[in-house]
Amino acid sequence: MIRLASESFIPLAENCTPLQTQQDAKGEFFRLVAEQGHYAGRTVPSPTRQGQYAFTADGTLLASVNTRDAETMLGMMHRALAQWETRAEAGSERDMAAGDYERDPRHPDRYPVGGLVLKQTMRDLPRPEGHPSPQVRPEAVNFDYVWFTADEVRDFLPGSMQVGARAELPARIVRRLARFHLLDSVRGETPPWRDEDVRSATMTTEIVAVDGDRVQLLLEGAVENSQTGTWAIAPYQERREGRERGYTCRLRGELTFDTRRGVFERFDLLAVGDRWGGTEHNNRQDDLPSSPMGIVFQLADDTPADRTPPHANLRDYFDLAAD
Repeated sequence: MIRLASESFIPLAENCTPLQTQQDAKGEFFRLVAEQGHYAGRTVPSPTRQGQYAFTADGTLLASVNTRDAETMLGMMHRALAQWETRAEAGSERDMAAGDYERDPRHPDRYPVGGLVLKQTMRDLPRPEGHPSPQVRPEAVNFDYVWFTADEVRDFLPGSMQVGARAELPARIVRRLARFHLLDSVRGETPPWRDEDVRSATMTTEIVAVDGDRVQLLLEGAVENSQTGTWAIAPYQERREGRERGYTCRLRGELTFDTRRGVFERFDLLAVGDRWGGTEHNNRQDDLPSSPMGIVFQLADDTPADRTPPHANLRDYFDLAAD
């Protein structure tokens, strides 16, 4: 599937949530394509246009589906290619000129130029013998991106560049990680934690070695997130009181900072702990008991794909007080 997508398509990943209402050329084009697809015209049980779409440059849909199953996705791609060949034989393709457009001011480009961008990978970990849900789905893995501004990069460093110097990371950094990234999104998506759901969260860095311009740091921390409330634990099912979810973990990371260039050359951070409960779209309805989960954070590249925004609502993302 990955090979076919790379060789026969131009892959593109977008967050459909803003595009469904975004008032600019990009939003209009997405809606043009989506309204030809699998959820065309749907308003119940939700208005989402989530899914995978294959389309031409002029906005003609070739095929679409909403799935996490590789074989189903592969079938959709083959149908799209068959439609593409039919159109090519009929000579129905036309050249389209790309151009700039004025962005919807509600959705500015917030990519942190000169800042710190991490790629996040999350998956379940092996479960102990006797666990009520012993099977781990090896295909269940999810990704996200973490953004820190250029001004926030220095917050990871102690005031002194001497071995043994320590820094307690500021609340805006610790709680951004805790609320928006220490989430159980292994099988799907889940809402961010509210500020009050972060029961405790601490992270510190310590300089462990200095080699010329390069400073090596150890990052350690612990986070406890939990929430009790009313929600469904499977898509579009009944909301019930007394639901619980949580994730408690310890964090350990090895970082290397280049003081001359003012950038991290290495940022390897691991969070390991136990998650429990489920929410409407994270597909844990058959896997609610506490079980181990790991999250890895590493430096992202600067490819177009690695400029994908964090899943969180960016209007709240940089605002500690937002809930």
